Amino acid sequence: MQASDTPENFQQQVLTELKQINQRLDRLETEVEKIDYKFDTYQKASDQVVRLATTIIIAAASVFILSPALQAFAPVIRAFVAGDAASG
Repeated sequence: MQASDTPENFQQQVLTELKQINQRLDRLETEVEKIDYKFDTYQKASDQVVRLATTIIIAAASVFILSPALQAFAPVIRAFVAGDAASG
C-alpha cells in the first residue's frame, strides 16, 4: 500500500474534485444568468419592433384609405366653404 492510497489522501482528493465541480457549477450558473438576461432583452426589443411595425402599417393604411376619401370630399368641402363665404 502506497502513501497516496491512504483514506486521508483519498478524502482530500475527493474534496478537491468536489471543489472544482462546485466552481464549474458557479461559472455555469453565471453564464445561464447572462443568457437569460440577453434573451429577455432580445424578447423586449422584439416586442417593441413588432409594435412599431404595426403602428407603421396602420399609419400607412390610414393614409392609403383616407387620401382618396378626402380627395372625393374636397369638392363638397370647397362648395360648403364657398357657400358660407358667399352668404357671409
